[in-house]
Amino acid sequence: MYEDRQLGNHNEQTSTSPDSILVPRRRRPALSCTVCRRRKLKCDRALPCSQCVKSKTPDLCVYSGPAQGQPLETRPIRTASDRANVPNNHTSPAHGGLYVFDSRHQSTNRITKPKGRPEEVQELRHRVQVLESALSRAGSIQTPDSSACESVSDYGPRVTSDSLLLSEDVKYLPGRACFRGKNGKTRYCGRCHSALSFSFVIQRRGLLLSRPSHAEEVESPEYLKLKKFRGEMLSREKQDHQRAYREKAFTLEEMLPHRRVADELVNLYLSTFETTYRILHVPTFLKQYETYWAGTETTDMAFIAKLLAVMAASSCFFSPTTRLNENDTLHSAAGGWIMAVQSWISSINVSSTIDFNMLQIQCILILARQADATDGDVVWISSGSLIRSAMMIGLHRNPARFPKMTRFWAEMRRRLWATILELDLQSALDGGMPPSIDLDEYDCDPPSNYDDEDLTEDVTEDVIPKDAAMITRSSFQVLLSRSLPLRVRVAKLVNSLKFALSYDEALRLSEQLVQYRDNALALFPDNASISISPESLQFTRSFLMFIMVRFLLVLHRPFSLSVQLSPKFSYSRKICLESSLEMLSQLDAPAVSLPEAQACPHLGQLSGGMFRDEFFHAAITVCVEVSLQASEFSSSKQPPGQLSSLSSLNDLVRSQQDVLVRAVEHTLDTFGSRISPRGKGCKAFIFLAMALASVKARLNGEDALRKVEQVAAKSIKDCERLIRGKAWADIRREDGPVVPDTLAPVLNSAAPEIPFDPALVPYESASVSAPPGEQASNHAVAYLLANWLISFGVFSTRREKLKLGIDHNQAPREDLAKFGEAAVQSGKITRQTLNRLKRQEAIMANSAEHYPLFVAAILVALHAGVSNDIINRIGLWYAVSRLAFGFCYKYIESLKLSFVRSFFWWSGNICCFTAFWFASKKL
Repeated sequence: MYEDRQLGNHNEQTSTSPDSILVPRRRRPALSCTVCRRRKLKCDRALPCSQCVKSKTPDLCVYSGPAQGQPLETRPIRTASDRANVPNNHTSPAHGGLYVFDSRHQSTNRITKPKGRPEEVQELRHRVQVLESALSRAGSIQTPDSSACESVSDYGPRVTSDSLLLSEDVKYLPGRACFRGKNGKTRYCGRCHSALSFSFVIQRRGLLLSRPSHAEEVESPEYLKLKKFRGEMLSREKQDHQRAYREKAFTLEEMLPHRRVADELVNLYLSTFETTYRILHVPTFLKQYETYWAGTETTDMAFIAKLLAVMAASSCFFSPTTRLNENDTLHSAAGGWIMAVQSWISSINVSSTIDFNMLQIQCILILARQADATDGDVVWISSGSLIRSAMMIGLHRNPARFPKMTRFWAEMRRRLWATILELDLQSALDGGMPPSIDLDEYDCDPPSNYDDEDLTEDVTEDVIPKDAAMITRSSFQVLLSRSLPLRVRVAKLVNSLKFALSYDEALRLSEQLVQYRDNALALFPDNASISISPESLQFTRSFLMFIMVRFLLVLHRPFSLSVQLSPKFSYSRKICLESSLEMLSQLDAPAVSLPEAQACPHLGQLSGGMFRDEFFHAAITVCVEVSLQASEFSSSKQPPGQLSSLSSLNDLVRSQQDVLVRAVEHTLDTFGSRISPRGKGCKAFIFLAMALASVKARLNGEDALRKVEQVAAKSIKDCERLIRGKAWADIRREDGPVVPDTLAPVLNSAAPEIPFDPALVPYESASVSAPPGEQASNHAVAYLLANWLISFGVFSTRREKLKLGIDHNQAPREDLAKFGEAAVQSGKITRQTLNRLKRQEAIMANSAEHYPLFVAAILVALHAGVSNDIINRIGLWYAVSRLAFGFCYKYIESLKLSFVRSFFWWSGNICCFTAFWFASKKL
């Protein structure tokens, strides 16, 4: 019945309105931005809207019309007059209506709308505002529709025309370079990893294999030796790891070195890393530090773990061969500290122990692992776990939402959350992975520019943050937090599985990165600051430059590697070369005024994680550029005998290539000097040597395959010799200089002597010296004993008196006075012999009087921390001066030549004064 009634009504309507038809009716245009429509939020229709600004995604705020192919609503037109107003495909829109043109969806139907529609006027007004704001921007103009085309749609990533110009390796990542291993033992590297750039220079396995047949691959001896060496290194690393776990798992307090060593390492950490990654509240930490050494309170194991992590992080600024005691180097001890703290955390890791102190320890551990090359390649796994632990205690939420939160703890939580986000972002780039957290998953505010002294636990009233122009310990973090959303977006776009970043968008992001970098560096003056020392200020400035340049390289490398397919990406090629050279320039150590080097708190001293891999990647980028220039240069060569009008330009290009090659050679030399006795750093050294050999062979027209095989074999031998204790300086001396002297750093990177020498403290764990071959051993005791023997043994007259028969042991000091003249009168000895014996007794007396001055000079120099090399030279200088003084005193009888004796006497005095002068410089 119901169906019949409905059918009857339909027939009645059809019969009564035979002329009625169904025409498409245009839907109401969408006025909200695409993000608010997707999130079902109210949009204020600004550009960017308040919702996008609040969610920290202003770059995604775009406006667009209806999607293509979306069905339109229909309405019946019942009268003939109405049908007359319906335009066909060829009707002009000039019949009292307004024609709406959509640049993206050019439909064949043109719809006439009545005049005075407020939605249409508002839409047109909004389009005009968008165009005006786009014109005011620097860069490409983006309309709402074009922006929508370039943004990520609701149903998947966009596909742009730029993806057709990219290299296949950039889009899909080469399997042999970015996916290594087989079956269950594999390793994946993302798009911003150095493996992608390295694959553009040489194929590692292909260049080390002999030319195989199709039946089977015949591996060359060099490749087999490389595999064997790699297996030995992995086995050695695993054994060291297990040994450290067995021996030093839960003895945290027993692992602490002497306080003099701890003071040096703690102060170094507070002046470097604590000015970049804010983890500690410095006054509180120093108060706990003094309390521990005073022994007035019960030992807090959490503080001991934090102290060991701090010392492990700052130990990276010392040479890999610097020794902590007779058994361990400082770097091996730092690895043991890291292992012990990790074991301690694992032993108490329950839900009730996850607190602020535990997160601080884990942050410092991640920093230490990256700086010391202790499992720095897998830090991204730990950073993801750290983020989840931080979210469990609510660090990702705005502290203002918790009424019981004091001002001190609110700011400390903001600092630690910003540090955790930054550590995760940097570790994600190390492996070419996307960051672990999205910007929409937290609402914690960025930290403020407070000095630690102004922020205490008992503060009750609001503390006004310092102006951004005032440099504090928090200035670096405050400035870096401003660009965090932009850098997270760059990391996600570049490291996504499907690369869909358009080149116009990349240029816009690059411009913003450069603007953030320039604005931040403008706040760091070159002179000293009030709050922090000039050395800390320089380290902070260089660290900020390192991070911003790193993201510029991450953004532009995919396009730079595809420049051969499209000249459109030439700007990215230029940016990559300039940024890589700028980054490699930070490998040079600062100049020092004394012969020995101070502790080197600069980025080039760091040897692991992002610090090593990014320098290696920058050097590989320079090799890619030289390889491209070699290809272009060879293709543009004129036939022999034909004059070229571009000969001067070719000479200029060749000179530029020489400069780039020398920069890579200098980097390779630095990598060789940073290889630790445990073998850390061998991989980067060997692969960079292979890449450089390939580039040189192409420039010189040689066989690249043969050259790379030779250099690979030699690099493996060099690494083996370094692990066995050979000094890098000796290896370079045997092979000849690798880098011209004009490019050598002022501080000798082959053996940076660190004046970390609390050697006079009567504890074995406090003596620091280097093994033979790399840094001179401390021979102070040997020289003290030698000069005592010279004074009381070599210059003693006892032997000669026994030989002449005038020795009387009852009163030996009166032998010559009582029995000498009698011996001369009896003819037993001559007057000349007696005078020589008297002068020899005077030599011994003078030496006995002078010896305490030498002992005092050596002890003061040791106490002040003067380098072993200078102490050894002073000891040798004094010994030679005293021997020469005694020889001249004994055998020179002429009055005219007696000044020679005085010369050597003053030489011994000046030697001691020199030791005092060096000590005064230290104290």
